[in-house]
Amino acid sequence: RPMNAFFFYRSAMCKDPDGVKRVEKDNRHVSRITGLRWRELSEEEKAPFFRMADQAKLEHKKKYPDYHFAPVPRSQPARKRK
Repeated sequence: RPMNAFFFYRSAMCKDPDGVKRVEKDNRHVSRITGLRWRELSEEEKAPFFRMADQAKLEHKKKYPDYHFAPVPRSQPARKRK
């Protein structure tokens, strides 16, 4: 599946030398922090990431024309972490 706009944003945040990844090592916290920042961005600030996602979607469509996302249900429910 091609990445969506948020994943492009999260990737950019992790590559930034002053970004979240420099301070926080746990990916769960990195995702939480970038999610909060993403919601605070204006539409103009999000626009480049949506363009990247659209481009990735087009490239994926060219490479895999018959692809369609079909999630497989889990055979057992996920275990809760403590």
